[in-house]
Amino acid sequence: MTEASEVVSLSVSLSRRLPPADIRRIASALLIPHGLNTLRATAGQRIREACDELHTLPRDSATRSLAAGVLLGSVEHDPGQSSVIPVWTGPDQTASNRLTSAVVIDLIANAAENVLIVGYAVHNEPSVASALQQAASRGVAITLVVERSIDNTNFSGGSHPFPGLVATRLCWPANLRPAGASLHAKLLVVDDSAALVGSANMTGAALGKNLECGLLVRGGSAPVKIREHVDQLRSNGQLQVVN
Repeated sequence: MTEASEVVSLSVSLSRRLPPADIRRIASALLIPHGLNTLRATAGQRIREACDELHTLPRDSATRSLAAGVLLGSVEHDPGQSSVIPVWTGPDQTASNRLTSAVVIDLIANAAENVLIVGYAVHNEPSVASALQQAASRGVAITLVVERSIDNTNFSGGSHPFPGLVATRLCWPANLRPAGASLHAKLLVVDDSAALVGSANMTGAALGKNLECGLLVRGGSAPVKIREHVDQLRSNGQLQVVN
């Protein structure tokens, strides 16, 4: 597994074994320098053992933020309710804010049926690539809608991200768009039940260090309506399959 996959795997394992109150305490500690050591010194055996497991991971801030984000994702939502929460990339991560990279990987890692990614700049980020490959191996249907230089002369990014990934790839051909128009939406929709909509492209900079903001929508009608709109664009020929 990649380093990011190991972080996600351990975080998901802890989230399934510990009660929500413990998860929140651990997530908060991860976002504070030496927070795990302080928590371990004052907590009971259950939390001490979790801290010991987390100490096996790299101790850089990006790894801690990713682990905290996955942990928080496991307790933030009641499946019977709809919710909208802010998601950030950038400085001053706190327990009330989830990191964009953690949300993206968490959503893909927990996908059961389908994943839709729409993006302007979509790079082959290793952590995202690993999560998508694992989802595909579970039988999850993946659809990628990305910008291409052949359709937009102002675009200079890669036009075929995640090579080798089994996915339906769609484009917005140049002859079907107004002059100068860009495929500029940034969307991630999973299982018609969760949607991340925001400013972040699917790139290392946007997921890890830029100042970006998005909204994670769980439940309600918005996720399925987003997916249905993309399906409609494909049905009416505006979006076409890349051969």
